[in-house]
Amino acid sequence: MILSTIAFYKRATCPSSETLLSYRTCDMAAEQMIWVSSHLDECDFCGAEIQLLTEHAPAEEEECALSDMPLNLRWLAKSLLSADLLGLESLAGTNYEKERLTLTDA
Repeated sequence: MILSTIAFYKRATCPSSETLLSYRTCDMAAEQMIWVSSHLDECDFCGAEIQLLTEHAPAEEEECALSDMPLNLRWLAKSLLSADLLGLESLAGTNYEKERLTLTDA
């Protein structure tokens, strides 16, 4: 159970979100459809992603513009996912200055 939770992430070998969207609409070659289908059988993360894309599909006329994640947010997410608490402390230090507490503050 714990191992499956730890392994719940998108790997370099996983299809992109755009590929999963194309798979959902059957807008790809048959060979690629087979590859994505077999990948979905083995990858819980991509299975969850395709379910999310299906449940929250954009309207036909609506275009989805993909954007890059801001670097600070990406760094925060990586720190949280890797339990890099030292990195989180340095991130917090860049956003505000820490106040020193004295015995009279407590």
